[in-house]
Amino acid sequence: MTSTWILAADGNQARLLKGINFLKDGQKSPEQEIFRSEPKRTQDIMSDRPGRSYSSHGPGRSAMEYTSDPVRDEQQRFTAEVADKLECYAEAGAFDRLIVCAAPQTLGALRSMLGARCREKTTAEIDKDFTNLPTEKLLSSVRSIMFE
Repeated sequence: MTSTWILAADGNQARLLKGINFLKDGQKSPEQEIFRSEPKRTQDIMSDRPGRSYSSHGPGRSAMEYTSDPVRDEQQRFTAEVADKLECYAEAGAFDRLIVCAAPQTLGALRSMLGARCREKTTAEIDKDFTNLPTEKLLSSVRSIMFE
């Protein structure tokens, strides 16, 4: 019997549905694993103001700008944690097929972060954010996209 898992993810949360069988009607509710990262605002992540530097000429000083988006960096770290966990499951042979449903930006990050084992087991990628859908609605949405 083939074991199918569905990952629904965005930059701050992910839900992994395990043991899906799309051929059976009346299937019991699948086992779920939830991953969460508390969404943070830039001001919460970076409590200090950026430093100041001297002008290249003259006595003036000016504020320096941040070189990256700290909120996006937090989301990338969360996505990497989810990808690592999936890769561990793939190495252990916990699933045969993986369907990834993710917000477009998160899906792109996942593509680059998933290992070879996970990528070869990925049978579908859906660029929609299904993280907040109830389980039954998530399953029916994936079923309608995959089989119709």
